[in-house]
Amino acid sequence: MSFVVARMQKVKSGNLVGVGNHNQRNTDNHSNKDIDVERSHLNYDLVNRTENYKRDIEQFINDNKSSSRAVRKDAVLINERVL
Repeated sequence: MSFVVARMQKVKSGNLVGVGNHNQRNTDNHSNKDIDVERSHLNYDLVNRTENYKRDIEQFINDNKSSSRAVRKDAVLINERVL
């Protein structure tokens, strides 16, 4: 029997660095023992970006916002969906 686990997480600016490190597997300590780090080079992103999630997302928001007002410090900047 097949199954899918779906999860949605709201991410604020203070957590973007940690989410980026987690997604890119920049650490050697993984709680999931099924991760095959030898195959991590096969991962790819569908959006061109640098290695810094926070800088990329804040730059995208600043380039595309319609007003000159600053973004709230406690604003949710991304919704991460994992299937």
